[in-house]
Amino acid sequence: MRPRPFSFPGFSADSVLISDAGYGVGRDAAGNKYTVPVKKHWLLLLLVVVLGGWTTSEWWFVKRYTSFVVNGYDAHTAPVAWFEPRYPLEHGAGSVLPVAAEPTIPPGLLAAIEQYAESQDSMALIVVRHGQLELERYWPGYDRDTLFNPQSMSKTVLGMAVGIAIADGAIASVDDPIGNYLQEWRDDPRGAITIRNLLNMSGGLAQIAPDYKPVPWSGGVRQHFGSDFDGPILELALVDPPGTKFDYNNNENNLLGLVLERATGQSYQDFVGERIWQPADLGPAFMYLEEPGGSVMKSCCILSRPVDWTKLGLLILNDGRLGDRQILPPGWAREMVQPAATWDGYGYQIWRNVLDQSGGNPPTPQTWWAAEEFASDDVLQFLGHGYQHVWVIPHLDMVVVRANRVWPAEPWDQSWIPNRLIRGMAAADSAKTAVQ
Repeated sequence: MRPRPFSFPGFSADSVLISDAGYGVGRDAAGNKYTVPVKKHWLLLLLVVVLGGWTTSEWWFVKRYTSFVVNGYDAHTAPVAWFEPRYPLEHGAGSVLPVAAEPTIPPGLLAAIEQYAESQDSMALIVVRHGQLELERYWPGYDRDTLFNPQSMSKTVLGMAVGIAIADGAIASVDDPIGNYLQEWRDDPRGAITIRNLLNMSGGLAQIAPDYKPVPWSGGVRQHFGSDFDGPILELALVDPPGTKFDYNNNENNLLGLVLERATGQSYQDFVGERIWQPADLGPAFMYLEEPGGSVMKSCCILSRPVDWTKLGLLILNDGRLGDRQILPPGWAREMVQPAATWDGYGYQIWRNVLDQSGGNPPTPQTWWAAEEFASDDVLQFLGHGYQHVWVIPHLDMVVVRANRVWPAEPWDQSWIPNRLIRGMAAADSAKTAVQ
């Protein structure tokens, strides 16, 4: 049987092959091929010896990847405690919005969405209307102070931060080419990508991997588990002309965060803490570090309390205001939700539509899916892997947060809760009008 190369990330030995029959195949000093029987435990020993130097230089990758695999985690179920080291954001006292003295949402409607969230193994469901809490529910094992991983909902926070940097004058315009801020790409065709292109996920850069299967040779896995979050970004090739195609790409967001750091001269984590988290009086939160003192992962994973995302939703709803505080520049939130030229379902790091409307049922509970489009065309979403949601529904003056730590038993319909609220409130208003 034909021998197959024996290889491992970071190690290559083209002259040493292992056949399917269990023979080692090599060449002597004269180049003549030979085969010798090899026992499996000797192969394991050889692997350990050869990889000794590799594990020393890639300690964080080995540590994270080993714990990830041994514990049977996936990108959604890895607990908050797994994300080490992490950086504490500057934060406020963690005040929450007031509870509505006179609720405006019919109790039966709240009960229906609560029941759906519970049936889908939710961690938390929170509903805010007119700036007041009308529902704050946590399921057993969780409470208001339990942290979760919002995953890519974090991207919308970066979209907010860019607006602040522009208002400060650190970034001149969304139409600035990023080569103005990245010395490495100043004379590179990739430097012509604009900040707007990155905000719209239309920079034209290659994906770091075809998928995010947790295999150690995946570029995405090596980046997310390793000790260099930024380096791989600058190695990505340009595969489409900037501004011509929408392609959701985690590393276009990471690149945008790197541009912001270069423009402001401040780490992303400090900028977010000082300019968003603390002014909004949000509670304790952490960001995932590549290694102590290093960069944070910018495209995901602001480990935080679900209730704090109600205030972040209100920043979109109320044009950057939270109570009497203007946290985002006036007009920036409105600009964020304008449709991208490349796809009208996306704005500046925020979704303007369901992620995938396919009808029927998806093949697994781990597939993004919606039974239908949103029942109103003004619904906005922060979205995160594992069905983390912030729905902003402007015509209802409403923000809804759903958080989760485990996969649901049945497929999650991302349109069910917002559409039930939209139709239920319309029915309630019609009933009031009929009575009057």
